[in-house]
Amino acid sequence: MERRQQGAARSRRRMEIRYSSEDLKMTGWSGNISATGVMVRAVRVFPPGTILNLELEISPTNILRIRGVVRWACEGSLQLLPTGRIGMGIRFIDPPADLMKQIDAASPAQPVRKATQKRS
Repeated sequence: MERRQQGAARSRRRMEIRYSSEDLKMTGWSGNISATGVMVRAVRVFPPGTILNLELEISPTNILRIRGVVRWACEGSLQLLPTGRIGMGIRFIDPPADLMKQIDAASPAQPVRKATQKRS
């Protein structure tokens, strides 16, 4: 299964993300984000196909409410949370056209290094 849309540039952003399905509300942190989706670092994940209501805290005064569908999920212990090995990949449903512009205005980007690049 293709995890993300080809051509969707990702950037590292650390923002609080509240996500919910029905009555269950949880909090996680973004690992990376693009115009089409977000990787949420979280211990509690939902199975692929689950529709979630998301609140992305772009800044203290700008909270974006958007819906998304879980594309992949990996559970694990709290100790794995900082590694980025656990969490969910979420594809946005009808994201605003200016999503990345809003995020760029709130904090500078940190490009995500591609796996094929060598670290120096």
